[in-house]
Amino acid sequence: MTIRIAAAALPIAFASVSAVAANCGHDVHHGAVQFQQTKLDDTNAVQQYFSPNYIVMNDTKDPRHRAVGECRGQGVVTPQGARWIGGCTQKSPSGVITSVFWESKPGDTGTEKRADAPHGTYKIIVGPPGLVGKTGKWTGLESGGGSYFCDD
Repeated sequence: MTIRIAAAALPIAFASVSAVAANCGHDVHHGAVQFQQTKLDDTNAVQQYFSPNYIVMNDTKDPRHRAVGECRGQGVVTPQGARWIGGCTQKSPSGVITSVFWESKPGDTGTEKRADAPHGTYKIIVGPPGLVGKTGKWTGLESGGGSYFCDD
């Protein structure tokens, strides 16, 4: 059995469509996504992930809007599913830096109810006042396009 996680299926940050007045955005891949895999055996592996990204917020006044940065993470892939943890950091055109921790594990629901996409959560650890400490959910976009996210 070959272990593979397609770039389209990888979490990179955030997501939500259904929340009314939710603060949401897209984490768009902005360059080549990179994976490295260490196979432990035929069904288990450790994977490293890297993606340059660009943030587009639905609310263009959000300090994260048009920020550019990168996300990195590590996943442990087993027959029971994949568990991922990582971080992202971005800098907006006005110089605002925002960083998040993100994770994804079996059973996470994300922002959309799609079985074919990864889901996870995030927490803002660096950023402007009012954003630090915020949490949210994300769902991966199709075709390796990053993720869609919403603050809780």
